[in-house]
Amino acid sequence: MRCTAVIPAYNESTRILGVLNILVQAGNVSEIIVVNDASSDDTANVARQFAKTAPKQVRVFDMPANAGKGAAMHRGASETDGEVVLFLDADLVGLSVEMVQNMTAGVIAGEADMTLGVFRGGQFWTTLAQILVPNISGQRCILRSLFLDVPNVANARYGVELAITNHVLATGVPCSTVILRDVSHPTKELKLGIIRGTIARMNMYIQMVPYMIKRVSSRRKR
Repeated sequence: MRCTAVIPAYNESTRILGVLNILVQAGNVSEIIVVNDASSDDTANVARQFAKTAPKQVRVFDMPANAGKGAAMHRGASETDGEVVLFLDADLVGLSVEMVQNMTAGVIAGEADMTLGVFRGGQFWTTLAQILVPNISGQRCILRSLFLDVPNVANARYGVELAITNHVLATGVPCSTVILRDVSHPTKELKLGIIRGTIARMNMYIQMVPYMIKRVSSRRKR
């Protein structure tokens, strides 16, 4: 099966190259799609300049307006016919080619329908968050058809990871976890400053709440 890496990106011009440079070296990844979610910085241009000399196909798509992470991921998955999609955040620090191979191998081989990558040891706060709530991780490899079947995924915004998890658990398909040792990404507070970053974090959690409630409700019905 062919694997496409999809990177939803919003204002990541200074960080996205780190992820792209790893992906072009990963043998399991056939092509790379960057979805620029109406960034106000140079994210799209940075990705397009990279694409000109990249050793494999890199395509960049622009959302007409900021529509949130779920919409960007859905756009990327809709622009490929690869059977497997690898979603990665654009601001990862410490990602390696081996990690990409580990995340994709099981799904490509048909051993799992989804692989979830979780942080360990990179940065205290990001590791703690994924120990407490691993299903919020944005790093996952999944069958494209399974992702596109997630109800209302294009409108999930920051709830997209929980929406995927809820759907996958409800369908009972085989999944696996891969530890991303010493990987992290900058917190919103570091990117935006304490006040703006805290507001952005609260908005993110608010968007996640409906999917958390849905998961709890589904457990009680069993």
